Amino acid sequence: MGVVPTNAFTVDGVQLGSALEMLLLAFALADRFNVIRREKARAQSDLLQVQLRLVDTLKTSEQVLEQRVAQRTDELQVLNSKLEAMSMTDGLTGIANRRRLDDVLAQEWRRAQRLGHPLVLAMLDVDWFKKYNDYYGHPAGDECLRQIARVLGSTICRTSDLVARYGGEEFVFIAPATDAASAQGMGRRVCEAVQALGLPHAMSAFGCVTVSVGVAVMTPGPGNSPEALLKSADDALYRAKEQGRNRAVFAQETP
Repeated sequence: MGVVPTNAFTVDGVQLGSALEMLLLAFALADRFNVIRREKARAQSDLLQVQLRLVDTLKTSEQVLEQRVAQRTDELQVLNSKLEAMSMTDGLTGIANRRRLDDVLAQEWRRAQRLGHPLVLAMLDVDWFKKYNDYYGHPAGDECLRQIARVLGSTICRTSDLVARYGGEEFVFIAPATDAASAQGMGRRVCEAVQALGLPHAMSAFGCVTVSVGVAVMTPGPGNSPEALLKSADDALYRAKEQGRNRAVFAQETP
């Protein structure tokens, strides 16, 4: 309009302003790209740190879980051992029960058969025990059985021997690799040890608690069995009662 003088700046001012605007926009866009790139790198770094912490947490949790599993496994093994021991132990006397006796008898029979060694089994019965229970009461009868079990454990004390409660007032002991003379001696020692307890028994001819013992020995072979050994000991026990009780009677070895 002629207000300002005509020159290069006034004539090309719009183009120069547009060029400057484009240049500023270019710088702004580049800065924006740089900011986005830095934010992305920071986000990736944060994500990596989170993943590493998660991995460490998982490893720690896994170790703790493994430790707990190992601890629980050990506890279960201990409990299983206790349960197994309880299932093999007589609840009243604390010695082996009938189930344990059957297992050990079968095991020792196979070993004696393999080695050609004799196997001794003795059956014990408390003399006139029913009369003892009736006269003194069942708690006294239970205590009597416990004391007899302790005497058996201290008298038949080799690591290879086994003392078990057969049922009621009957007990059994197994003595591997024992000859007839030693077996007879073991039976006599048991009778003497029980009588030495001096437990009063008003209904007994001996005035105290005594036991009758039937002792049998066999060398396992094709013609005999653990059941035959038990029967032989039971027959000897019956003879001990017939002969007056408070004694050990030996059954001759079955060929």
